[in-house]
Amino acid sequence: MRFYKDPNKIYLDSAKACPLYFELLKWRNNYEKKSLVDKSEIRKDHETVVENIRVEVSSFFNVKNGDVFFNTSFSQSFHSLINEIKLNPTFIVLEDDYPAISDSIKKINHKIIYVKNDENIEKNLVNAVKIHNPDFLAISIVQWIDGIKLDLDFLKSLKLINKNLTIIGDGTQFCGTSKFNFDKSPFDVLISSGYKWMFSGYGIAFILIKQSFYKNKFIALNKSQMKECFEMGHYDMLAIGSLSFSLKRLEKSINSIEKKLNEYSQILMSELTELGLINKKIKNRQKHSTIFNINDPNGKLFKFLSKNNFICSQRGSGVRLSLNFFNTKSEIKTLIQVLKKFN
Repeated sequence: MRFYKDPNKIYLDSAKACPLYFELLKWRNNYEKKSLVDKSEIRKDHETVVENIRVEVSSFFNVKNGDVFFNTSFSQSFHSLINEIKLNPTFIVLEDDYPAISDSIKKINHKIIYVKNDENIEKNLVNAVKIHNPDFLAISIVQWIDGIKLDLDFLKSLKLINKNLTIIGDGTQFCGTSKFNFDKSPFDVLISSGYKWMFSGYGIAFILIKQSFYKNKFIALNKSQMKECFEMGHYDMLAIGSLSFSLKRLEKSINSIEKKLNEYSQILMSELTELGLINKKIKNRQKHSTIFNINDPNGKLFKFLSKNNFICSQRGSGVRLSLNFFNTKSEIKTLIQVLKKFN
């Protein structure tokens, strides 16, 4: 995967959107040119193509005892799913988790219990499960604002407290960062957009569902009905094809990608801690993602970094920095040097 590198800028904004890479750009351009010539004929075998890509997603995420569906985005997928959940169950969600989670639940008028999203996040979740005995937990594996990464074994332990707990995960900031076995995971449903760490561009999301989910008392859908829930209308073959193209490349290097991202996370964590820029919520965690948020209530740091040619985002009350495998240790070093100048 070859990425365009602007020699004058450092891209630290993968948590907002991962950039296109040259090989995928070439494939997309060729597909569009073929569409120009073949017109409607380009879609004559599209259903077979979609089913083949469904198999590719199943293989990549080890979905042997479940199903894969496609949609346009996490938000649309999650809303469609929540709309099919009946009988007014109780959900627990984290404060400041991705807004589409709580927004969709509130629109359907299901009961929501908010769990404090602080340095005691795991303890807070355990207490919430014990006290409220919720039916569902809807949660992002990696938190979009500050990169907090939930341990999958911890999420499994919540099901030991409440065996009827159903977990719906948002994998948008997680899928593509490490090897992941859906069948062995704590999730009953996992939904992810493809435009971030999956390098597939906008307009594609995938939904992974375990067979046991169809037996959930709050869901009255079989596999065919579930498919209709997510896959109404025409398939965007450019978007689904882009997912397939990137899956093949990620599959070859996902282990090395995971190793490099873990290394980068540790390096940046150490450097930011030394500068006193890591808050207590993250400071004592054993593992973290490559997404970091530095306090910046007045926006001065964001302006300073932008002036020094860093591409990043303002999220919450700080500056969000996100490293990817195409970044380098040299870029991390440059970031630290610039942060020292600001301080």
